[in-house]
Amino acid sequence: MENIKEAIEDKVIDCINTNVEGRLIVFKPQKKGQEDYLAIERRGQYKEGKIYFQVNSLVIPAKSTVFVKDFFQESFKADKNFYLLFAYFDEVRQKIDDYVWLVPSSQFIDIADVVKPSDGKNLLRFESSSDFKNKNKYSKFLINIKDLGDIILSSLKEKKPLSFKAVDFEGKSTINLENLLDFLCTARQSIYASDSMGIDNPRLLESTQLEFQKANYFYRDIFFEGNKKIIGQEVIYLDSKPVWGMNYIGDKIKKTEVSFLKESLFHLVKDCRLGKNCEYEKREYKYQDQGAGDVDEFSGQEKIFLDGKSIYKLEYQGGLISDK
Repeated sequence: MENIKEAIEDKVIDCINTNVEGRLIVFKPQKKGQEDYLAIERRGQYKEGKIYFQVNSLVIPAKSTVFVKDFFQESFKADKNFYLLFAYFDEVRQKIDDYVWLVPSSQFIDIADVVKPSDGKNLLRFESSSDFKNKNKYSKFLINIKDLGDIILSSLKEKKPLSFKAVDFEGKSTINLENLLDFLCTARQSIYASDSMGIDNPRLLESTQLEFQKANYFYRDIFFEGNKKIIGQEVIYLDSKPVWGMNYIGDKIKKTEVSFLKESLFHLVKDCRLGKNCEYEKREYKYQDQGAGDVDEFSGQEKIFLDGKSIYKLEYQGGLISDK
């Protein structure tokens, strides 16, 4: 059981670190009585305070569809920075369920059921159905595990308690465009900075296929290169579902110009090929991108000039494939 507990805590830590890019530190406190907690603080901001979690889990497959966890009422201590995290854990898949309950201890002590055994001390009981759509008094504390790191980081930045938003199980939640854009920029910079020729055995015959993955995001760029034109497409997958894409067609250019193009795209990654207007110059070369729109829907044209003369042009357009 101790190994399972550590595996669950490791998965929780991975989820906390998703999308926060090393801005949080997660560790086990050395203070007596807190050995079973996880402590989280902002990197480089140690005086701002910490948030503490106690991870409680129900390992599945389980005979019961109800999650029950008891705490001794007499010894339970509530604190504004202390939270109880309840999670289903699939031992076979080594995976935490997409949703967890994150209950502030200060509220848990007031709303938990008090159980009075005939032969023991009073207990505070957490009890909830495995069907998250079945609303109860703990439903307001449900969060998507992928949002855990962002919620904690915002709380520490603003020096406020964790904030909770109602979970929509009807599929109306939209793609987080900021996270999508951050991933796209990271993926593109990784590709532009690399001299990789692409993966072996690409999906399309005679194509070049470049890939990048981070957390639950996956990026793929597939293009064909002839002696006159390059034509291709970029696609981003979220949880294995295509959510964003861009197609492009441009002129074939020499190796020297390709190097300058990659350098330009690397430095202007937050603007270029996203419908923004931007420029980059180096010696006799000048890169220019003119477009319209934003990451959810955009189009544009990029050019390279050599001594003021246009030597390259690429047209692009793209946007969200799905917002759910």
